[in-house]
This record gives sequence, C-alpha cells and structure tokens, in this order.
Amino acid sequence: FQINCFENDDIEVVHSLAKWKRMALKKYGFGVREGLYTNMNAIRKDEEVDNLHSYYVDQWDWERIIEKAQRNEETLKEIVCKVYQSLQETEDYMSVQYSYIKKTLPRDITFVSTYELEEKYPDKTPKEREYLAAKEHGAIFLMKIGDKLASGEPHDGRAPDYDDWSLNGDII
Repeated sequence: FQINCFENDDIEVVHSLAKWKRMALKKYGFGVREGLYTNMNAIRKDEEVDNLHSYYVDQWDWERIIEKAQRNEETLKEIVCKVYQSLQETEDYMSVQYSYIKKTLPRDITFVSTYELEEKYPDKTPKEREYLAAKEHGAIFLMKIGDKLASGEPHDGRAPDYDDWSLNGDII
C-alpha cells in the first residue's frame, strides 16, 4: 500500500495483529483461560495525521481463549475489571517507588457503549465523545466499537472479519 507522504514507496504489512494472535494461540497450543500479550509496532496507512496522531503506532494488546458459553457481555466486563485492577496495582506500585507519580485512576471503571455516547453527545465527534466521557468518569471501557450508530456512521473503525462489534471495546 501507499502512504500519502511516501508517494513512490510501497509499504507492506505482513500480518494483521488480531489474526496473528489467534493463529499463535492455536499454533502454540494455548488452552481455555490461557492467552498471550503482544506489544505492537505498526503503521496505520489510513490514519489522519495531526499533532496527536501518527502513521506509526505502538500499542499493547492481548488475546485469551474462552469457552463458547463465555462469549457474553458479563465475561467481557469481568475480564475488563481484572485488567483495570492490574493497572491500578501498577499505579500503586509506581507511586510508592517514585514519589512524583501521583495516583489518578478512579476506584472503578465505567462501562459505556458507543451508542450511549452518541445519544449523550450527538453533536460531538467520536473522539470528542470519548474525551468527555473519560473526563467525567476518569476511566471508561468503551464498548461496541465498529457497527453503525443511529447517525449511520461507526464510532471508529474495526475490521468486521475478525472483530465482534458487540463484544469489543477499549479501555480509556
């Protein structure tokens, strides 16, 4: 593919991280309730570049095998709460190790869907909605990213071939 600022250079991405994670879980024989963590360095060819956004992204992600009966919102929320607790424990540890680090995470994470944010802030962009919700609650898990909202537009892009739009989300 081409990136706007590199007109004559072709850029190639070998694998989708999501597809790679699922392939690795199978290849390496992970069992139910086991998973893996990844730190991704990637290029997002369609990113709108500005002061906060770059073609280059560095983010962490993880994937876990669950039983079919666990594919529900309750399990998703339970796992999000465990991940959030680990972030709080890391914050606690770091604030003890380094006195200049202050604890800022709220006690609880708030669950909110893209549909609820659009209803609450219909005149805002998706990123503005995320910002306002995070500012209000301190920490949110934004659920159901990818499907079309009442406005006819998706909140944000997610690939339909490997992302379940009803059981996904981002911690913000």
